[in-house]
This record gives sequence, C-alpha cells and structure tokens, in this order.
Amino acid sequence: MKKTALCLIGVMVVVAVAAAQSKPAAARGTRAEQTEKQEKQPTPKPDRREQRAPEPPPQPVNVKIEFTITDQTGPGEPAKKVVSMIAGDRQNASIRSTANIRVTDEPSVAGGPVTSHYEEVRINVDARPALLKDGKISLNFGLEYLPTTAGGNIQRTSSRLSSLNERMGLIVESAKPMVVSQAADPASDRRITVELTATILR
Repeated sequence: MKKTALCLIGVMVVVAVAAAQSKPAAARGTRAEQTEKQEKQPTPKPDRREQRAPEPPPQPVNVKIEFTITDQTGPGEPAKKVVSMIAGDRQNASIRSTANIRVTDEPSVAGGPVTSHYEEVRINVDARPALLKDGKISLNFGLEYLPTTAGGNIQRTSSRLSSLNERMGLIVESAKPMVVSQAADPASDRRITVELTATILR
C-alpha cells in the first residue's frame, strides 16, 4: 500500500511539473503568433497630403487680368469682347455678365410672318493668380462665352451658334499677351479666339 501511495504521489508530481512547463511554452507560442501576425500586416502608406509643402502666404500685390475674345465669321469684321478684372495674389475673382437679346427669325416660307424671340447671352470669368519667385504668374481660370450671333448681327440666319467653355492653368509673363485658345465652330467657318494678358500691378 505504501509503495502504491508513493507511486501515485510521484506520478502527480511529474504531471504537475509537465503542466507548469507547458504554460510558458504555450505563452511563448501565443507571443510568436502575435508577432508573426503583426509582421504580416501591411505597412500603412504615408499620407501624401501631409508631405505637401504649405502654400506661401499671399503677397500684397494685385494682378490685372484681361481677356480679349475675338469672334470671327467669314471675311467680315470680327466682333471683339474685352473682360478685365483685378485680383490679389492667390485670391479668387469672378465676373458674371448676362443679357437678353431680341433676335428676329427669318420666315419659314417666302412672304411668311416675321417673328422674334429673346435669347440669353453671357460672359462668365473666374480667375486665381499666384505670383512665382521668378516674377512670372501662375494663373488658373475658367471662361464661359455664350453669344447669340457673330458680328453683333441680331438677324437670325442659322440655328444657335456654338458657345465656348474652357478651364485652364497656365504660367504667363507679366504684361505679355498670350493666345490661350482658338476654337472652331463645327457647323460653320466661325472661329473664336481668346487672348490673355496678366499684368502685375506694383
């Protein structure tokens, strides 16, 4: 009996020691798994917005911006529209010009009644200049030009002529004119040319 009791006590001691040794091993295994999972996780990409250099403060300088729109149809005298604005460095400027023009329609048949209606015409300009270190100007602008007929003629001779809608970002020299666009009407020989002049006002 005593030998049996001693054997049981010895078995229990061995089991206790084995259990105590297995716990650190299990803990080490759990830590190893956690480390492996962390290594497998993708490295977060840096935020590009944080890498951009902050925009310098605006200078106390104004810029005069002038758009000349030349509307040419055929060999006749072209119609010209000039839009001028002044904007501070890195400041937004907008112009909205709208009118209603009475247009006379040609009769559908010879000797038929003459009718007329009103059409909206508009010139909208948005611009934002930014002075550069070399004395040049970075200019972002949008231009919408919706005329009624070319040459200022209010006699209807065709369907609605094309409009011009453009948005650009350019680097220009102060007081130096630049032709920024030349658009052709897909339905006629009409051409619309836009010339831009930006001048730094000291």
